[in-house]
Amino acid sequence: MATLVALPHELSLHIFSLLECNNKVHLSATCRSFRTQLIPEIFSTIRFTSDEASAASALAAVETYGQYTKKIEFTCQCNHEESPPPPGPSLPPAACKLLKGLLTPNLHTVKLGFQFGLDDEDLDPFDIYDDLEDAGRVRLSERQDRWRAQMNGAWEALVGNALVRELILDELPAKWTSTYDTDAFRRFLNQLESATIHIFGIPYEEWRSNITSGYEDFVNKLGAAFFSHMDGLKHLHLWATDPLGLAGERMPYTKLPLRPEDLPALQSLTLENSFVSPELIPFIKFHAQVLKSLRLNESFCGDYLSWTDFFDQVYEGKPSLTEVIYRGDKAPFMIDEEDEVWWADESDLLHFRQRLEADPTLNVFRRGHLDPDTGVLFFNLREELKRFNQGDDQRAYVRLMGLVNGNRAEAKVNFR
Repeated sequence: MATLVALPHELSLHIFSLLECNNKVHLSATCRSFRTQLIPEIFSTIRFTSDEASAASALAAVETYGQYTKKIEFTCQCNHEESPPPPGPSLPPAACKLLKGLLTPNLHTVKLGFQFGLDDEDLDPFDIYDDLEDAGRVRLSERQDRWRAQMNGAWEALVGNALVRELILDELPAKWTSTYDTDAFRRFLNQLESATIHIFGIPYEEWRSNITSGYEDFVNKLGAAFFSHMDGLKHLHLWATDPLGLAGERMPYTKLPLRPEDLPALQSLTLENSFVSPELIPFIKFHAQVLKSLRLNESFCGDYLSWTDFFDQVYEGKPSLTEVIYRGDKAPFMIDEEDEVWWADESDLLHFRQRLEADPTLNVFRRGHLDPDTGVLFFNLREELKRFNQGDDQRAYVRLMGLVNGNRAEAKVNFR
C-alpha cells in the first residue's frame, strides 16, 4: 500500500498546501521528514494578541523558529471602557519584543489589528470621536484609557522594526497616538513598500462616525501624518467603514486624503467604499507616469463629480495606467421580488436586465450621497438606471479603457 511518505515530493507539497495550520502541526509530529518540510510553513506566519499568554506562546515559537517567520499578525484587544491602563508597559514585554522584530530576521509583513469593542451598534460615535485632540489631550487619553494606551504601545514597539516592508492596518480607530508625531514613526513609514489601511467607523444605527469632528479631522490629516512620509510606497489599498471622499455640497466632511505631492513612487492604488471625488483627479494626473493600476472596489460618484467627468478627466491626463478595474454592486437591479423594485418601471428594469445579460462588459456605475444629518450612505437607483440608459458613463469608461489597453500592449512589447 502506498504511503504519504512515498509520494513524489511535488505531490506531497500540493497536499500539504491544502491543509489547515493545525493539521500541518499534527502531521509534522509524525516523522522527521514531514517536520523538515512543514516547519517553514507552520511558522511563516505568527499570530498573537495583547493577552500575556498569547504573546508569550508566540515569543517561544519565534525563539526557536523565527528564521522562518515572514509575517506577524498582532491584535490589540481590550474594551474601550476599561480604564485606567495597568501600571507599567501597556503591552506585555513579549508582544513588544515580537513587534520589534528582534527574533525574525526574514520578516516582511505586519498585520496590526484593533479590537476595542468599537463595533457595538449601541455605541454613540459622538462619545468617541466628537472632540478634537491636541498632543496634550492625546497623551492624557493614553494615561487614562487602556485602549488608547495599547494603541500607542503597539505603534511604539513596531516603529523600531526596520524589517517591515508591508503594513496591514485592520479596523484602525480614527484617533491619534503620541507615536504618530515622532521621527521614528516617519522613518518607519518611509521604509514601507505596500500598505493596506482600513479606517474603522462605529456602526451606530442613528448616525455614523463621519459626521463627528474628531473623525473628520483624522481623515483629513491622514495625508500629512501618513502619506507624506511614504516616499517608497508602491502599493496602497485604502478603505473605510464609512465612505471616504466628498459626497455633496451639504456633506463636505471627509475628503480623500490623497495630495498630489504625496506617495511619489506609487504604482497601484485600490480604493474601496469611496467616492470618486475631485481631489482624486490631480492625484492621478500628478502620478501619470508612475501609477500603473487603479482599482475602484464598491466605489461611487457623488454631487461633486460624475463618473463621465471622472473618466474623461483621467483620460485627458494621458496616464500610463495599464490596469483600471471597477467593481460595483449590481444586486439592487437584479432583485426579482416585486416589493424590492418599487423604484423602477417594470419594463425599464426588464430591459436593463436583458442588456446586462446580453453584454457582461456593461457596468452599473453607482451614484450615492450621504445624509447630511446622519452620515448614512444612500443610492439614487432611479438616477443610476437613467444614466445607464443614457450610456455616457459607459462610453467614457470604454474610451479610457482603450487608452489603458494600449498602454498594456505597449508595455508587453517593451518588456520583450
